[in-house]
Amino acid sequence: MTATAALPQLTAVSTNDRATPSLVYRSLLRSIKDGLMVPGAKLPNEREIAQQLNTSRTAVRSALAMMERQGLVRRRVGSGTFLTEDAHDVFGRMDQTETGSHEDVPSFAEIVEGRLLFEPAMMHLVVRRVEENEIAEMRRLLEAILDAPTWEDFKESIYALHRQIFSATKNKFLEQIMGSILDDRRAVLFDGRDTDKPAPDLVRQQTHKELRAIVDAIADRNGKRAEKLVSDHLLRTLATINIWR
Repeated sequence: MTATAALPQLTAVSTNDRATPSLVYRSLLRSIKDGLMVPGAKLPNEREIAQQLNTSRTAVRSALAMMERQGLVRRRVGSGTFLTEDAHDVFGRMDQTETGSHEDVPSFAEIVEGRLLFEPAMMHLVVRRVEENEIAEMRRLLEAILDAPTWEDFKESIYALHRQIFSATKNKFLEQIMGSILDDRRAVLFDGRDTDKPAPDLVRQQTHKELRAIVDAIADRNGKRAEKLVSDHLLRTLATINIWR
């Protein structure tokens, strides 16, 4: 197996910017999609990727770890990091909604960027205060994501789960924030087209898988794991917004 061709160059960003791993992840996804990296191929090492993308090795390491947890890459001790053979299948599981800028409400990218600043840390409050009946409701809402008959229902089910998680903080300010987020997303119909059509089954399954892991961490009262999972989820979401533009 040979090393891949040069990766697309990213604009330099501050290495302490939480979105940096998201930008690295985004560039690697585009490289896979553009055929610069093929399934089974060995990736450049962390230092080489950091140099090509003009970012830090820490950001690269975080992005690769996120990709490994998603099943996009596998690491072999002493050999390096390789794309999985089914790496291209990830694109069929991604929620790739094209979003725009809006005069009256924040864009989806702005919302996700803002959520990254506080929501992962918020999970420690959730695991301390959540009640068993609230966890049961989260699990019910997870199944609604799988069963959503239309794309709009799919999005509504996702946000219903997020609202339940925010509600578990017992903090009215945080609940108000999520309420405002949902109002803003509804105002633009979640940036969707053909919202009366079903969401792809693979997309619903992948979303359910990611969110179920978060709910499982909450049920286990594991704030550290919940924080990491929420961070990963939001970083991946941010990375794939308008990814092919």
